[in-house]
Amino acid sequence: MNIYKQRGDHGFTLVELLGVIGIIGILLTLGIGSYSNVVRSSRDAKRQDDLKLIQIALEQYYVDNNTYRVAGGGYAGSGIGWLGFENGGSYPLAVTRVLHTQGYLKKPLVDDPTQKPGYMIYLCSGDQIYSLSATLENPTPAETAFARDETCNGNGANGTVTKYNKNYAVTNQPL
Repeated sequence: MNIYKQRGDHGFTLVELLGVIGIIGILLTLGIGSYSNVVRSSRDAKRQDDLKLIQIALEQYYVDNNTYRVAGGGYAGSGIGWLGFENGGSYPLAVTRVLHTQGYLKKPLVDDPTQKPGYMIYLCSGDQIYSLSATLENPTPAETAFARDETCNGNGANGTVTKYNKNYAVTNQPL
């Protein structure tokens, strides 16, 4: 009885193993690419949902205060600038924290899922028009054009679109 098997009886050749490894590599590459797109799209959807929630809170705030300038929040308490950022200095309280404290938002700090600070508010026309902006990872050309051309966002070097590269916005500004 021969306890050793002959070499050709079982197993795969080196070429077959390399072929299978290559195919698995290609499938992994495609899967990772698809997964990355899904993750980016998910973050963009969260950004859009967050701005809609803040927009609803601002509309409720406006009904009670006849202004969109959230007193005590934002840059130097002026109600403009980064929405969900506070540092105890130039940003003593976030606009979203003030909206939360006054019962307009459920969460005190609402901000971009990856870049902090991320969301901005800009006011125009005597605080009667606002623009809330974010930076999407996969914006459409229409979203970018709307943020740049159709919203209250400042001009030139001070604009939220030009200075801070925002490419998505919601506004109460009539078209």
